[in-house]
Amino acid sequence: MIRVALIDDHPIFRSGVRGLLGETAGIEVVGEASDGRHALDLIQRTLPDVVVMDITMTGMSGLAVARALRDTGSEVHVIFLTVNEDLAFVDEALTAGAQGYVLKRSAGTSLLEAIEAVASGGRYVDAEMRATPAPADRTEAGPPAPHPCEEGGLTGREREVLRHIALGMTMKEVSLTMSISVASVDTYKIRGCKKLGLRSRASIVRYALGQGWLETENRRPASDRPPSLM
Repeated sequence: MIRVALIDDHPIFRSGVRGLLGETAGIEVVGEASDGRHALDLIQRTLPDVVVMDITMTGMSGLAVARALRDTGSEVHVIFLTVNEDLAFVDEALTAGAQGYVLKRSAGTSLLEAIEAVASGGRYVDAEMRATPAPADRTEAGPPAPHPCEEGGLTGREREVLRHIALGMTMKEVSLTMSISVASVDTYKIRGCKKLGLRSRASIVRYALGQGWLETENRRPASDRPPSLM
């Protein structure tokens, strides 16, 4: 069992990643934190094998957390899960002590591979960032994530139902949020999954992450978000 801690200041995105990992055999999410300072305390208390962490956070950055872990001799493996596609950040991340670098838009297809790679002592650099050599004996790269514009001919309703499901909502919660019946939610879910070839909640989460649906939610002003999602 690989014990994983999630560190990200976007609760909606964190929820999606937790849903993805929670349905993956062999992985256990042991804790979450929303900023770097709480991350250090969480890591000390839960002793995870792998930390999946954003780079840019309020207060203490992910890079600062990685350096602190490195300097104290911690054996935890760090994967940065970030929107930052600047190649210079890959070198900076690895120098700070990280073993993995995954883009958030690739999380649905690459994060699980990254966790397995670093947990077994290797390193992992996102396929989109392969222009930067990774100083490791086991560099891996996952398949490309779906392009944000490729949404399989989904209708607006189908997209919203699948997005809410990826956020971890139940059918009843989706029904209340969208003001439609549970039967309608089920219909839109079935139609959307059939169009995209999705067969489980985990596959829905992977697709949502790849499409950037959860990142879109994070960028909405807090006053515009449905209260039930917070």
